[in-house]
Order: sequence, then C-alpha cells, then structure tokens
Amino acid sequence: MKILITGGTGFVGSACDAALTKRGHETVRFDLYPPKNGSLCNFIQGDVRDAEALDRALEGVDAVVHLAAAHHDFGIEAKTYHDVNVHGTATLCAAMQRKSIRTLMFYSTVAIYGENETPPTEETPPNPQTPYGSTKLGAEQEIKKWCGGDGANRALIIRPTVIFGPENFANMYSLIRQIESGKFFRVGAMSNIKSLAYIGNIINASLELWLDKQVPESGSEAFNYVDLPDLSSWEIVSAVCDRLGKKRPRFLIPYFLARALVLPFDIVIAITGRNLPVSSARIRKLALAHTQVDASKIHAIAGSNRLSVVQGIEKMVDWYREGGKSMQNENRRPPAEIQRAQRQRH
Repeated sequence: MKILITGGTGFVGSACDAALTKRGHETVRFDLYPPKNGSLCNFIQGDVRDAEALDRALEGVDAVVHLAAAHHDFGIEAKTYHDVNVHGTATLCAAMQRKSIRTLMFYSTVAIYGENETPPTEETPPNPQTPYGSTKLGAEQEIKKWCGGDGANRALIIRPTVIFGPENFANMYSLIRQIESGKFFRVGAMSNIKSLAYIGNIINASLELWLDKQVPESGSEAFNYVDLPDLSSWEIVSAVCDRLGKKRPRFLIPYFLARALVLPFDIVIAITGRNLPVSSARIRKLALAHTQVDASKIHAIAGSNRLSVVQGIEKMVDWYREGGKSMQNENRRPPAEIQRAQRQRH
C-alpha cells in the first residue's frame, strides 16, 4: 500500500515511516519541517490545515497515519491548538473523502481523560484539563463524524501515554541529561506511577492491529496504549541511574521546598514563553502526578513481542551516551497561521 504519514518527519512519524517501509509499504511523509537527515525522498512539505497541500499529498494514497499535532507544553496559543488538532483533522478527513481514501490510523492521547483516581479504560468518560487534551478529543470527534458519514470508512484511534525512545528530546531526554550532569535532585518519595510507551512497542502494536488484524473492520475504535510493567517515578530514575553508572540520589527535597526553589524559572517562563527544562509543572508531573492507564484491551490482542519499560529506558540511555547528548532539538511548533511553504515533489 501507499500510506501518507502526517507529521511524518517528527519522532513518532519517523519511527512509523521506518516500520512501514520495513513491512514493504510505500510511504509519503507530510510535514511542516523537512527530515533531519536532509533526504527529501518521499517528503512533501505542507500544513495539515491546508486543503490544497493535502490534496496533492494524498494523490495515489491508499491509507493515512495521522500524527501531525500541536502538542508542546509551551509557546502555543489555545486557538492554534484548535486550528491544528481539530480543524486540521477535519480538513484531512474531508480531503480523504474527496480522494475516496477509507482507512485511517490516528494517534490521540490519554490526556483526554484528565486526572483519575483509578486507571482509565477506553470506556472512562473523557475529562480533558489541557488545551492539548481537549483538542485531541475534538479531533477524535471529527474522525467519528467522518466514519459515521460513510460506512466504508474505518479508523483506528490509539491513545498513548508519554512516548519515549532514541531520537526523542522530550521529558525522558531532559531527565537523562539532568542525571548524567549531576543536577538531578529527588523530590519527595516519587512513588507516583508514570505509565510510559516505548516507541518501537507502540508502533509495532498499532500497525499490527491496523494492518494485520484490520481493526476495526468498519467505523472507529479506540485503544489506550502503555507499556508494562508500570514504574514509579523513582523506579524510572533508578533505571536511568543504573544504565548511566551513576549513584542514585540520596538527598531528598520536600515537594513544597522544590516548588519554592523553581519559582524563578516559572517567572522566566511566564515572561518569555521559553520551554525551560525546570518548572513547577515539570516537578509536579515527575514527583506527584499519577499517570497510570489501563491498556489491557490492546495488550490482549497485539504487541506480544515487546520490550519492558526498563529495557526501553536502557536503549534510550545507550543512544544518549553514544551521541544523543550532543544533538540539538528542533523547534517543531506549528505557526499560528497556515504557512504555504514551497512544496517539494519527489
């Protein structure tokens, strides 16, 4: 098959492209930003909000993996979240309908559930508490409309937790860097559970469902995704320390004191909009917030040959030590308005 990947040069998109190519499929990568390696083969530059660009990218395509999204913690306005995640998804569905493309896989997020006392299942009522979570839920609703409007359309919706692995420069990368540099400190007991998803595991499981098992046969169906076993924040820190050959931090700072110490960073973030590696929000996520999710539904039918979370952490730490720490992260935030960049055809 010929498969279009929106957001195809990002972290998840690049991994999906490699996995699909390995399976023998032809891919088209559609993204605002060109690939890091400079290769423009099978790449089309464009914005998911641009119907004309999508029409060109979808020419001859059989199926779509929709990954393009506004998802950063800083530097994006609520309107842009909506324009990219909701309107962009609606624009893509309309373009697919014009081209008679009936098969879609969409990566949503467990952020649609908000915070819960018990691990949410796919049947848990959504209660998003961030612009990212609410607009991803809006994107799901647009996809369900697309499926409901034509019985031939089918969409697999994957709701992942935090995805990590080599080539990723998000929270796990910051944690590894802080521990490696000796600047990490333990905040409280850090006994809170942090569900994680290793990139290779989630890609393989979702493609197995979507392509091999043809789930769903029609309409739309959602699956949570986390890897097992779940680890506490302290267990994650310990796994990183062990792989780096670093001693585990012994000194413990109470949570209230840590919040006070990072107040200057919060002020700088509020004034400049910069995405600093230290903030009260990040400390709360790491040391206090539970993000445990029930993914038993997908694990019962797909992804049996997967790495454990610790094995995934070890692979990422090895990549970091072998050159990842010298790489620079790119600013991949979507612009507030559609950018009609020069389009590449290959």
